[in-house]
Amino acid sequence: MLLLGVLSSVRAGPVRMSTVPAPPRAVPIQPGELALGFDFGTSGARCALVDYAGQLVCSPPPFPWGERERLQTAADWTAALHALLDSVPVEQRQRVARIAVSGTSGSVLLCDSASGEASSRGCRMYDFSVTQQAPDGTGDRAMAMLKAAAPDGHTACSPTSALAKVLAWHCEDSLLPNEVIVHQADFVAAQLCGGPPVGSDWNNALKLGFDVSTLEYPPWMSSGALGEVLKGRLPQVVRPGAVLGQIDSALVERYGLPSSCQVLGGTTDSIAAFIASGTTSIGEAVTSLGSTLAIKLLSTVPVSDGARGIYSHRLGDLWLVGGASNAGCAVLREHGFSVDELSRLSATIDPATPPLHTHYYPLPAATVGERFPIADESKVSVLDPVPTERMDFLHCILHGIARVEAEGYAALAELGASELSRVLTCGGGAENPQWTELRQHMLGVPTSRAPETDAALGAAILACGR
Repeated sequence: MLLLGVLSSVRAGPVRMSTVPAPPRAVPIQPGELALGFDFGTSGARCALVDYAGQLVCSPPPFPWGERERLQTAADWTAALHALLDSVPVEQRQRVARIAVSGTSGSVLLCDSASGEASSRGCRMYDFSVTQQAPDGTGDRAMAMLKAAAPDGHTACSPTSALAKVLAWHCEDSLLPNEVIVHQADFVAAQLCGGPPVGSDWNNALKLGFDVSTLEYPPWMSSGALGEVLKGRLPQVVRPGAVLGQIDSALVERYGLPSSCQVLGGTTDSIAAFIASGTTSIGEAVTSLGSTLAIKLLSTVPVSDGARGIYSHRLGDLWLVGGASNAGCAVLREHGFSVDELSRLSATIDPATPPLHTHYYPLPAATVGERFPIADESKVSVLDPVPTERMDFLHCILHGIARVEAEGYAALAELGASELSRVLTCGGGAENPQWTELRQHMLGVPTSRAPETDAALGAAILACGR
C-alpha cells in the first residue's frame, strides 16, 4: 500500500482535526503511462520512473554536486535536470504523463516574474543562516522585521527559513519590482514548464510562512512593513501532486516527452523519502541519514516549536512532524572514512556498548549553528578528544549522530506528537547494520532500513497519484 493512500489504510484511531480539509488528490495515471520524479537533494540530483501501480521502472545514475554541495546555483540545477532527462531511455520518456520534483527544504532564490531567470543574488541553501552568513548585519535586521510580524515560535522565525533568507536579501538591497520568491523545487518545475515561475507546494512553502492548517498565507504576512516587502512576490501554493502546468514544448521536441505531460506540485526531499518508504501507520517514522539528519513522524496532530526547529508538514489530513539537524554523515566524509573502511570498522563495533566518549556532536567543520533538536546559532562541532583507534573514533561519531536523532524524537514526544512505534531509515546511513542496531538501543523501538530509500522514487510516487 502506497503512502498516498494513507487515509484509507492507516491503523490508528480517529484523526483529530481543527483544520481546513485537504483538497482531493489527483486521479492516478493510467496503465501504460509513467510518472517521473526528480529529487534535488543534499548530495546530488536523481530521478526515477514508476508505472501506474507505483512500481519502479527506471532509476538512472545520480548527478552528484561534488564540492558544490553547499554552493549550488540555479545553473547547476538546470544542468542536472537536462543530464537526468538525457539519462532516461527514449521509449520511457515517451510515456511520461506526469512529473514532480522534490528539493531541499528552505533552499530559495529570487527569479524574474516574467522570464523565470534567476536573480544575480544567487541561491541560499537549506542550511544558510541569515544571522551567521548574511553580510553586514542584514540577517539581524531581517530577523527583527520577521519577529515583529510573526507569532512567537513560528517556523518561519528560524534564521534558516526561506522567509528569513528573502528578508535578508531585501535588507541588503531592496527587492526589485520584478523579483519573486522561488524554492529549489519550484525553480526546477518552472524549467520543466519553460517559462516564469508556476507556483509552489505546501510542503516547500511551510518555511516561507504558508499556513498548512488553513491552506493560505496568514494575515501577518500581508500587513505592515513585511506585507509591503512580500506583496506580489509569494508563490501560488497547491497541494503536493496537484497540477502546476504543462511541459514545455521545447522539452517535448528535445526529449520526446508527450505534449500532454503535466508538471505537478512537488515536495521536500525528506518528505519524498518518507513517501518512498511506504510508511502508513500512525507512530511510524523515517530518519534520513544523509549528509544531514532529518526525522519525520506520522502523527494525528501537528506540533511546532520554532525555538527547537520543530514543525509539522501536512500529508493530506495527517501530519509529518519533525525537523532537520545540521549533524549527519558529511562528518564521516570530512574525516576520511571510505565506504570500505566504514563497513570494516563498523563490523567490529558492539552496538550495545557505549563508545569511549558519549558527548560528541558531529557537525561539519565549516558549520556554526544548529537547527534541530535545539536551535543554537553558536553551536559548533564537538569531535574531541580523538581516540587513538579509528574504530573507536567511528563509534563515537556514530553514537553522537544517533544521540541527536534520539533527542529529536524525544522533543516531538514532549510536544504531544503521536507515540513513536517504529523507525525506518533512508540515506547512506541506512546501509550500516551495526549503526542501525546501535540506534535501536537508543530509540527503544524497532529500527530498520526502509524497503525503499530514494527520494526521487518518492517524488515519482507522488506524481503517479497512488
